[in-house]
Amino acid sequence: MDIVVVGYGRMGHEIAAIATERGHTIVATVDPVAPDATDRTIDAAANRISSTSSGSQITAIDFSLPTAVPATIDAVCRHTWSLVLGTTGWNDKRIEVMTSVSRAQVNMVYGYNFSVGANLFIRVAAFAQRLAVRAGGYDTGMVELHHKGKRDSPSGTALMIAQHLLTEQQEKETLQVNTLLNRAIRDEEMHIISGRVGHIPGTHTVLFDSPADTVELTHRARNRGGFAMGAVLAAEWLQEHPGIHGVETFFSDLYQQ
Repeated sequence: MDIVVVGYGRMGHEIAAIATERGHTIVATVDPVAPDATDRTIDAAANRISSTSSGSQITAIDFSLPTAVPATIDAVCRHTWSLVLGTTGWNDKRIEVMTSVSRAQVNMVYGYNFSVGANLFIRVAAFAQRLAVRAGGYDTGMVELHHKGKRDSPSGTALMIAQHLLTEQQEKETLQVNTLLNRAIRDEEMHIISGRVGHIPGTHTVLFDSPADTVELTHRARNRGGFAMGAVLAAEWLQEHPGIHGVETFFSDLYQQ
């Protein structure tokens, strides 16, 4: 498979390395500032690739910035590339993005978290919530920690986990997210505590607490390797599963297999 890596920072380098190890060809790396990127814009990469193309299907893997998403969508639609979109923060453009890729019949997998381990953790946590409900007497909450440079709080992964937990029980109906409370938390609220400190790649802990004990489940990301592997696996999966898919569909299929 021929791959265009959009965003050639640390994550982009991880994606390129894993894709190469798995036998794929990196035909372009796109980044406006990275000194070792092959192209400054995705249009420049597309023009260069089209002049030397072997006719192979190209897949773009984008883990860049929200501001770069419109250009990526425009390019993949014009050139009918496939797309793995792991960039976050473009939800305000969701309607335009989905309309464009649907009209162009672009194959795409998109989502907040492509980490293989984090998605395994989500399913383990949801199953544990189901068991806690059956046992009775357990209250559920979550703590998530990330590096001080992370731009969103709580993380998109924390919100994904919380939604899965909410669907597995009836007592809690809403999330209370990282808010100063001058009152006791209500029974129907699930509390997410979000912290930003130092260089922590990402830690999510789900707690099931009862008067007798506490059960804790934790996922700690050591680096970006799990995210990069998930993105490359999604690109491979997309070759056999055309259409527009959320990352949950990909991982559900992966874990069912």
